[in-house]
Amino acid sequence: MDGKRFWGRMLQAAKLDGQVYEEVEADKNAMGQALAVVLLSSIAAGLGSLERVGLLGLLVGTLAALLGWFIWAWLVLVPTSATNWP
Repeated sequence: MDGKRFWGRMLQAAKLDGQVYEEVEADKNAMGQALAVVLLSSIAAGLGSLERVGLLGLLVGTLAALLGWFIWAWLVLVPTSATNWP
């Protein structure tokens, strides 16, 4: 995974640049980058709990964010799969 390309894509996505979404959709090797973004954002959520709850907050916050992402992804995937929506 090219680090410069990875961070560039993350920045473009944060800016809501539509071109990067088309690029990622066409890139069959982007799944690793997508997984890295999910993991990094979950760790960031856990870090937000670190000061308040301590080390356990880091672990629980990270796992809760991952679980929330998986539930959200499933809730989006199921209806779109059932309707054959692109």
